[in-house]
Amino acid sequence: MHRIRRIAASLAAVTLIGSAVPAIASATSVITISGATASFPLVQLLAHKYSKLEHNKVSFRISQGGTTIGINDVAAGRVSIADVSRDPLPTDPSGLDFYPIAEYGICLVTNKSNTLPSLNEQQIQAIFEGKDKTWSQVNGATASGSIDLYSRTSTAGVLTNFKTLFLANKSVAATAAEESSEGLLEQAVANDPLGIGFLSNYRADQGTVNPVAYNGVACTRANVASGQYTATARFYEVTKGPATGATGNFISWIRTSKAARKIISTQWVPIKATS
Repeated sequence: MHRIRRIAASLAAVTLIGSAVPAIASATSVITISGATASFPLVQLLAHKYSKLEHNKVSFRISQGGTTIGINDVAAGRVSIADVSRDPLPTDPSGLDFYPIAEYGICLVTNKSNTLPSLNEQQIQAIFEGKDKTWSQVNGATASGSIDLYSRTSTAGVLTNFKTLFLANKSVAATAAEESSEGLLEQAVANDPLGIGFLSNYRADQGTVNPVAYNGVACTRANVASGQYTATARFYEVTKGPATGATGNFISWIRTSKAARKIISTQWVPIKATS
């Protein structure tokens, strides 16, 4: 974890455009990307490494906004790639190609003062559907008082996965506060002793919140990789039609190179190119 934080810190020195890796004057190709906030830290690291390997002949502009934003942008030709944190849906625009690049865990998180050890599916549904309204109704909770729910806006792929994996496709209670990014949800729960929400395992492992085990299994990268933690999903790079040119080369490098696999393996789980 410390190593990836050092890598991420080095990226902070780069001037970003909308939280982006900017084009460099000598670059011959610019790849534009928009979409999921959950996969942004990973894609930023991959883009930074690839640009260095290509001696700045390829540069990147990466913006966030949510999976749905990325899908709409790439379908309309506004960007080269959409970062997507959920599987393809029948409602997605036609003609899109989904390339899986990593697997990740979706973690329940509480404030660090509420050291809730584990939840099962029935407990999660009771909490997030608004049936259980106080922490006294939740076994193992160290907080007292009302449960403050934090969720994501409808553009988030992680929300789609959360409802599928934990809520049997039901909706989060309307009383939940909706955050537009993983970072904002992490911050909200970290600042609220009564809060509970859900994050990708990368965000949950930053030390600011309490990751809650699911059915007694900790939500960690190691447990996602081993298959012990079952609430998992995939990150995709999505293009309009098959990926070609500089975009195709970048996606192929992510899916096949040892350098990309090493980056992915720090906090996420690589996926074989044949997946």
